[in-house]
Amino acid sequence: MTDRYLIGNAQTIGSREIQNNVFSTAFNDTGDLLAILADGTIDHPNGRIAALIAVGCCVNTFIQKSSSVESRETSQFLLDTALKANRSVQDAVYVGKGPRLSLTMALFRGKELHCFSVGLNKTFLYNGHNEKALGADAKNSFFNGKCDLSRKNTVGILSAGAYAQAHPMERIRIIESDRDIFEKAQAIIESVSNKRLAVQLSATALLIEVLK
Repeated sequence: MTDRYLIGNAQTIGSREIQNNVFSTAFNDTGDLLAILADGTIDHPNGRIAALIAVGCCVNTFIQKSSSVESRETSQFLLDTALKANRSVQDAVYVGKGPRLSLTMALFRGKELHCFSVGLNKTFLYNGHNEKALGADAKNSFFNGKCDLSRKNTVGILSAGAYAQAHPMERIRIIESDRDIFEKAQAIIESVSNKRLAVQLSATALLIEVLK
């Protein structure tokens, strides 16, 4: 079912020693798409462990159960999945530095986008003219809602290190360019790296374009 979507991604470790941004995309048996980004936030192995566990838990739950979940129940499904992932992280990471996990899931189901996000990651929808933020534009925000999708919409999921350093107008110019979706994600991360900040968080960009 990948003929319905184009997917691109890119990331940089920035000035961190450990890359704690982990992302994935997966399809279920009915062609729904889940895009997920987890950020362990701390520059420590536990941060990466937490992000890996969270992504693995969410993807496995999505593949096993989401096709039987009604559209009206999707928000609760995403919340329950996030809580399950959090319990898995707590069970595994119980000593040493405790990561504060930022977790975003974007579930593409037909003409609907269901989005769950908690923490520092940011999600936006480009509708062909403007970039619309999904959720509160604040630190440690929480969002669990849905919006309509149209052909040629582009959804972007960015870690805090990518969102803060790539200006919205930079992102719009990149998305409107003739580059393919992978090159667009690369260009967003290049715009972050080109700032050459002394302290740069790990930065990840995950882009999904809706084809039909």
